[in-house]
Amino acid sequence: MTISLHRGMMAFTLLLIAGLQVLNAEATRPCVSPLYAEYGQIAATFVCSLPSSYYGIYWYKSPARNERSVVSIIDGVVMSGDDKFGISPTGSLIVRNITFEDEHLYRLIILRTRQQSETHDLRLTVYAYPGNPVPLIDVCGGQDFCFAERDRVSMLSCKIEGARPPVLLHWERQGEGPDAERVETSHSTNFTDPLYSTFSHTNGSLVNGTRRLDLLTCVSTVHVPSSEHHQSSVLLENVHDSQCYQLTGNHERRHYLIGSDVALDCSHDSPQFVVWKKQTYEGKFEPIAFRAGGDLEEVGEGLEISANGSLIIKSYGITHEGEYICINANLSSEGCLLHSTKALVLPPAHQVPTIAECEKKMDCILTRPSSGVLSCYVEGVRPVLLLEWEQVNSTKPSITFSHHQYTTDNRGDRVFDVRLTASYELTGGPDAGPVIVACVIKSPVMTGQQTTATIVINSPAHAERSSDMSCNDTPASSTIAWAIAAVTSATSLILSLILVGLLIAVRNGGMFRK
Repeated sequence: MTISLHRGMMAFTLLLIAGLQVLNAEATRPCVSPLYAEYGQIAATFVCSLPSSYYGIYWYKSPARNERSVVSIIDGVVMSGDDKFGISPTGSLIVRNITFEDEHLYRLIILRTRQQSETHDLRLTVYAYPGNPVPLIDVCGGQDFCFAERDRVSMLSCKIEGARPPVLLHWERQGEGPDAERVETSHSTNFTDPLYSTFSHTNGSLVNGTRRLDLLTCVSTVHVPSSEHHQSSVLLENVHDSQCYQLTGNHERRHYLIGSDVALDCSHDSPQFVVWKKQTYEGKFEPIAFRAGGDLEEVGEGLEISANGSLIIKSYGITHEGEYICINANLSSEGCLLHSTKALVLPPAHQVPTIAECEKKMDCILTRPSSGVLSCYVEGVRPVLLLEWEQVNSTKPSITFSHHQYTTDNRGDRVFDVRLTASYELTGGPDAGPVIVACVIKSPVMTGQQTTATIVINSPAHAERSSDMSCNDTPASSTIAWAIAAVTSATSLILSLILVGLLIAVRNGGMFRK
């Protein structure tokens, strides 16, 4: 009984010593484990700190007992039976041409002396970095930031494909404060040997449907070979029951000069979320620019979003015409604003309405009967401008216009030629003097810019008495100069006569006698 107890105690002691040796070996593991190596890597070397003196080092492809060493150093001599493996001068294992079959446990046996050895099992993990580490959101079409209408999205999904080991995914939502909050998410992983595809899903229609704008972000976490985070986001709009779209058509249309930079206001604040939409020919509003925070932005060509959310249209053109709507939101407020725009192409600065009868001269004198037809036109404008005939500088109307006929020709480059033809009738009688009329641009888009061209209409009776106006194409300025010269000469003659009379009176002294 005493002998049996003694033998049992000896066996327990040996097992305890062996266990302590294993624990001590693990605690003093000479190599880093696991070793991470990328698929296709030319070579990977276990990072080891081996003893400076030893009798032998053996490396095995697995911990199996019947496994033969793939490379070893015995008493300073390197022995290798496979080109796949090598050994460094310090005794570390080199694995060449990394494939997924190289991922497993390797065994290292160190012979400090012929009688003293230690064993270590080390892992090599082969990873494949995904071709695109940024999660792909299904509604974003490959973009890492996009916009979607919540009513059209029942489920949001994101994925990472072609990775090993599988990537972790989760959804976040921008909360009331600076930090994001996690969203309820479901996951799935597909294994297509040897790579993994990871999917993450969340119910987009149930994520705080009371907000007009909401930002959801899919975050990927890669732990191998080091921890990395990537993300992609979708800005969701809650279109259902939105009052913004019910206001379309109830606002003033504004005209903007072709080629100018145009700024459409959005908010008096600096909103966190901004979405600009433009109405299509079918009447739908489609996104053209949107922003979330300071680093997520997507804008169309020739567009910018300013710090306060305004839409900047660079070099406004005819294709920019239409209805715009801005939807903006902060964590505490929301709003929307509508704009209706139209392109404005004005005639060149030197161009005024051309009077057909004047042969493109700005002022002319025409001998016309007491009734007839006059025409004027302007070319290359947008929108169609309104022309009118008017009498100039007269307190008593002496001409009337009737039967106005407008002709608008589309030149094909989205600008127009506008012509006004009207019948006139002189009402001042046969002895009336010249009548000055003008063709005037009277368009709301040119308020305060009435451009005038003048002609002088002479009745035939008056023309017969005015021999100096016999030419049908004499500049009107000549007539004005002649009138001024006549008045000046008469005034000078009168002043001269008065002066002579005063001199005679002074000489005779008659004016100063009492």
